[in-house]
Amino acid sequence: MMERLYTNDGYNSSEALKAYAALTKREFYDGNLECANGDFTGVRFDKALHYPISITHISTISELSYRRAYQHIRKNRVGLRVIWFVIRGSVKIVRAQGQCEIRAGQSGILDSNQPFHATLCRDGEASHESFQVIVPPDMFYTHLQEAEKFFEPFHLDSADGKVVRQMLDLFIEHGDQLSQRAAKPLVQSMLEALGDHLRSCRIDMPKRQTLVDRRLTDIENYIMMNITDPDLCFDKVAANCGISPRYLCYVLKANNTSFSELLWQNRLPKARDWLIAPRTREHPIHEIAYMSGFKSAAHFSRMFKATYGLPPREFRAMHLSEQSLPGDNSNVQRLERLSA
Repeated sequence: MMERLYTNDGYNSSEALKAYAALTKREFYDGNLECANGDFTGVRFDKALHYPISITHISTISELSYRRAYQHIRKNRVGLRVIWFVIRGSVKIVRAQGQCEIRAGQSGILDSNQPFHATLCRDGEASHESFQVIVPPDMFYTHLQEAEKFFEPFHLDSADGKVVRQMLDLFIEHGDQLSQRAAKPLVQSMLEALGDHLRSCRIDMPKRQTLVDRRLTDIENYIMMNITDPDLCFDKVAANCGISPRYLCYVLKANNTSFSELLWQNRLPKARDWLIAPRTREHPIHEIAYMSGFKSAAHFSRMFKATYGLPPREFRAMHLSEQSLPGDNSNVQRLERLSA
């Protein structure tokens, strides 16, 4: 059975978050742990296997995110790969190759040697639940070298994928009873089965990008990873992407977009979701504005109305009205048009 390493049921404090951050640093790698709205409760962390890989289990009713930047990698270059198996909710990952969401029933691979921002998301009112298989770099390159090419989520729906799921269940239930000598060949077999599954899937290779395309991807990902920063500006993005403001302007013009367009097209959908999400729909409008990176509630309201046709307060009221009157779908249709 799995060993419980951490639990926090109802105790919400900065000390609890620091303790959990220290645990994740020890079990995974260095980085910044964040908790949405500061609501750090209902978190459990279990471990099933210690050698030659680690298998961990996270269950949380809080929305947790983990940010690993270049400064963390330079100080703590571990080379671990994390294979995610999502049971409930999802894992949203932003990295240089793009954005992806590993949903319930899917798996995905994360490279700790590349900057990323990963968020554990709930499914409605249900908690998030996922397993993590932490693979040392030598084992990964021996059995899963080709998996370096895969950045998208995948299902384990082949015969080899079924073997992977069954062996994972074996380690979860009986990993504490296996000797290191017995565990190693079993782990190797599971990784080989995963490699065979990925080869059989014939997942499309990422298209070759031009230098300008790669720079735009870096810019978009940095904006996404820092979208709630109210001081996010043109020069700050350029500096953190390692390019000059002039070259940033060139990249944006080459792609027929602007800095403000990239900023608002990411901030406004985030704010729209928070306005009606069960955990944040009671928040005042000005708080939603600040959470979304706006310095002014008035500016937020103007931008929101220009984009969605309604002020944020009316948009929220319409959504709540639609929920309370299930027989009337007129508001539903209007909301769908506004969100399109």
